Amino acid sequence: MPAFGPGGPSGAGHQMAAARAKQGIILLFLYRVLGHGIFIDFEHAASPIIVSIILDPLYIYAQFCTLFVRAASPAERSPWSFHVGGTAAAVDRNRIRTITGVDAEQTNRPSILYRFLIALTFAGLLLLDSALPVRAQSSAPSQSVKVTLQLKWAHQFQFAGYYAAQARGFYRKRGLDVTIKPAVPGSKPMEAVAKGEAEFGVGTTDLLMMRAAGDPVVVLAVIYQHSPLALMLDASSPIHNIHQLARGKIMIAPHETELMAYFAAEGLDINHMNFVEHTFDTDDLRSGHVDAMSMYATDESFEYEREVGPVRLFRPIDGGVDFYGDNLFTTEDVIDKDPEMVRAFREASLEGWRYAMAHPEEIVDYIRATYGNRKSRENLLYEARTSADLILADVVPVGFINPSRWERIAQHYAGLGLLPKDMSLSGFIYRRDTMDDLPDWMPWALVGASITAILALLAGLWLAAFNQRLRREMEERERAQGALAQRTDELEESNSQKDVLLTVIGHDIRNLFNPLLIYAQLLADPNRRLDPKTVHEYGEKLYEAGRNASEVLENLLEWALVRTGQRQTHMETTDLGGLARETAGVYSADASLRGVVLKVEPGAPVKVSVDRHQISTVIRNLVNNALKFTPKGGQVSVSVSHTGTEARVTITDTGIGMDRELIDRVLSGESADLATGSKGEIGTGVGLALCRQLVQVNNGRLSIDPNPSGGTIFTVTLPVLEPPFSGH
Repeated sequence: MPAFGPGGPSGAGHQMAAARAKQGIILLFLYRVLGHGIFIDFEHAASPIIVSIILDPLYIYAQFCTLFVRAASPAERSPWSFHVGGTAAAVDRNRIRTITGVDAEQTNRPSILYRFLIALTFAGLLLLDSALPVRAQSSAPSQSVKVTLQLKWAHQFQFAGYYAAQARGFYRKRGLDVTIKPAVPGSKPMEAVAKGEAEFGVGTTDLLMMRAAGDPVVVLAVIYQHSPLALMLDASSPIHNIHQLARGKIMIAPHETELMAYFAAEGLDINHMNFVEHTFDTDDLRSGHVDAMSMYATDESFEYEREVGPVRLFRPIDGGVDFYGDNLFTTEDVIDKDPEMVRAFREASLEGWRYAMAHPEEIVDYIRATYGNRKSRENLLYEARTSADLILADVVPVGFINPSRWERIAQHYAGLGLLPKDMSLSGFIYRRDTMDDLPDWMPWALVGASITAILALLAGLWLAAFNQRLRREMEERERAQGALAQRTDELEESNSQKDVLLTVIGHDIRNLFNPLLIYAQLLADPNRRLDPKTVHEYGEKLYEAGRNASEVLENLLEWALVRTGQRQTHMETTDLGGLARETAGVYSADASLRGVVLKVEPGAPVKVSVDRHQISTVIRNLVNNALKFTPKGGQVSVSVSHTGTEARVTITDTGIGMDRELIDRVLSGESADLATGSKGEIGTGVGLALCRQLVQVNNGRLSIDPNPSGGTIFTVTLPVLEPPFSGH
């Protein structure tokens, strides 16, 4: 493990002292070897000034390095560095002879080749030791470094990665003793980091404004790739779009510039809008004191819907304003003081976030056990699920920073007059490959020695470092290309499915209009005399065909709205049994006319979070489909059941049934040739394709199985909202 900081009388300071002492001895030895004339005989050199220019920097730095050994205690030096330190405290010819075996007075000097090889070896040790002066000294720090992480809100899943790093020991194993400090009402958590009250913080994109104002803040990692910030309205509000809201009263908090950019992108004049100070109390929205309030869609909307009722959300991303959410940041001063500590904190935090995304329930329980039960377990799990959609850990590496996107965000700020248009982001984004501990003048001092061997080794080390960085960049690029290729495959698959479904749609529409045209032609034929009974029969056929066509066109419209994103999913807490009873009950009269028994068993109440309209559409299609293909005297049953984690709506019919091959084609969206109903209706493929898509949008799944006693069983499975946590 790295040792951190400038050290002192113990710990990291001793490790650095031992490293400096070792460098000093190597340089002094190199000075003596060079002084014996690897390339020239310096005692007979034509210009002593050249000799001084080459050797004096080495000698001075060597003397400087040996001073560091006095800070290291014998108990904390390695055996090698203790020996070196003990002999290098006072530098003279005798001590150099003791360490190196080179006698300054001997007359028979070693050969030039021999001295060149020795110098090459020790020069290599010097460069390696200089490039990694402290990191290679120890694998475990002697004492932990205390740092503070300032959160921007109270303890909740929004900061799960840092809790995971704390709970799983990721900070501790890197020598860090981290205090995680929540924000308190009235505080300015981002400014606390700028003032030095905390080494690290969680901030919004308003870090750009702090940087422009002179605070040397540096973004270490982006945690939320998309911001959860939104405006929440009660669903009963007469305001249905952002332009209507411009005339209302809006409650927002400081550092929510993203919303201002949203208003500007929608063409609204923020100078004429009515903003009020945020109280963070949803009662103001419930009572109508305000028309909308800013909030995090991952958290507060859940509480409001559970306590009050459905909500309506306006999100900046709907207006094309896509800001980053939470960012981990520090300051240039902290980085300059201890770059290794910053690197270790960042790595431990990102490791914690990766763990939290893979084990959300464990971290939820840890939050409640460690920081109290301010939020229910159900609420925190909801926050975990919705946060995962914004962090996108399965798409990009956690912490990924796109500099171009920061530039676009800065342009939004500039458009609001909050930043200069030509603001440079240089230094704003943390770059690991520029945070090293090698003094800037050290390479120049070595180059100044004009030793071919050292230059060769320096070039080799530079090339190795460059190759390593290049390899890292290539790996990151390959990961990005892999994600892009996966997305491309998904889009190609989507296009393929669309083409198949369009074929099904064309087939369905042709089948629907054929009976309409046939019976209309029969009724309109002047040469055909029809008795009243036949006319009535043809009229019934026309009515059935027309109703069937209307249902299919309605499904096509719904499918098109979902596919193009015009039909947004609005999740709300719903009793699935009540929804099934309400939807299926509409078909009681139709079932009676068909001579089919429709049996609805809603079961015990079970709460799910779904889009009521979409799930109602699914149940309607499945019940209608079951009635079509069940002959007179048959039965269609609708039942709702649930286990601990899942709820099921099961529609069972005693109709003509479907074999496994047809079921597979229906679920894949490839079925265009379906059977004929009990009244001659033409079956359609688009209805079941729509059902499958709507169920998936609601985090569920649709399965179709043959009924052992004849007919088909359709099952819609949805996740159950977990009951509130009652204690440990």
